[in-house]
Amino acid sequence: MRISESIERPERLYELDWLRVLLIINLVPWHAAYMMTSVPGFSHIPKDAFSASVLRYYTVFFSRWQMPLMFFIAGASACISLAHRSPKAFALERVRRLLVPLGFFMVVFYPLFLYFWPEASESRSLSDYLLRFWPRCISTIYYSSFPGRYPMPGWGHLWFVAYLSIFSLIILPLFVNLRDRVNRGAAARYAELLIDKGGIILLGFPLVCVNMGLTPKWPMAKVDLYDDWAYFCYNLTAFLYGYMLCRDRRFWQSVDRHLRILLPLAVLLTSFVVLMRLRMPEFSIPAYTWRYMFYSLFFGFHTWFCILAAVALARRFLCFTNRFLMFFSRASYPFYILHLVVMLVIGHYIVQCHMGVLAEFVTLTLLCFVVTIVGFELLVDRFRITRFLFGVKRSGGHVRGQRVPGEQKRHFG
Repeated sequence: MRISESIERPERLYELDWLRVLLIINLVPWHAAYMMTSVPGFSHIPKDAFSASVLRYYTVFFSRWQMPLMFFIAGASACISLAHRSPKAFALERVRRLLVPLGFFMVVFYPLFLYFWPEASESRSLSDYLLRFWPRCISTIYYSSFPGRYPMPGWGHLWFVAYLSIFSLIILPLFVNLRDRVNRGAAARYAELLIDKGGIILLGFPLVCVNMGLTPKWPMAKVDLYDDWAYFCYNLTAFLYGYMLCRDRRFWQSVDRHLRILLPLAVLLTSFVVLMRLRMPEFSIPAYTWRYMFYSLFFGFHTWFCILAAVALARRFLCFTNRFLMFFSRASYPFYILHLVVMLVIGHYIVQCHMGVLAEFVTLTLLCFVVTIVGFELLVDRFRITRFLFGVKRSGGHVRGQRVPGEQKRHFG
């Protein structure tokens, strides 16, 4: 078999659909735990309680690999999209599905998001919001700020959409170049170097280098785009990896073969990272010191091994579709846009009931999930204009309940 024959048009990858949906659903309990334990003024729970410590470990466990995995999946989606679209059509599709919802959120939902952020306003009322807060927020939306935190553009948790828009457009020339037949042979030869003898594991080194070289100067805490080069490059690398692995099915086969190595390594490195962040914080403080360099070595490979282990597990157990996946594949983007706004509004009233930690966490999570889904069904999916503003994809041709064996993967987007 010739080298170029292994690089084919990507087909649907239901396992990545599942990962994307599960990650977005997980953002509801993750944000609930994060808001309760890490945002001053949001909750009245005792921060030293055992259950609060459990929630803190839960947030740290996902904090540095769930969003890189989202960018990895987005890179694979870009590969699929460019396989049957021209570069111009791809760019226009990115604008329609990314920039339009981002602009709509910044004008309509971000002021509400910021209004219910703890300590944003002393008294909350409809008249105060409409007559005072919303006009002021809109006038400074390009440089809004959270109370007591760094200034940033008014995109809140949709920083992911803003970054993804920029990634998609600045790397488009490279993606088009890699797609050309002239470059396929060279790309395949590089792929062989990475696939053989566990070379795919070594792709964690660039993430280690980004963390060692850039994070001490630009800590991974900002998502303002203009002063966030460490996290920018970190996620850009994951986005590029998603595209590259989707280009060649041998990458997926290599991931499958290394599952027995990747999973225990991911668990081991995650344990080290979590313990160093929570029990030995002097190691995780960004600085050009031997402690942080040591931590960065674990940190970069922790991110990469978690991504590969998640993909390998999904490829083994989630190569199928059903009604749940069909619904949430369509609802996941509006769900992501709305969930944190809903949580802030609901949480403002729930925390005043002074529940226990577990009761508050479960109530906040369930109510946010239900209200967000109902909002999607009643306010977003029923109207063409709202579907456009929320970037909802047109209905596709899924096969219900069909399991897909082996290499017969399908379109992913």
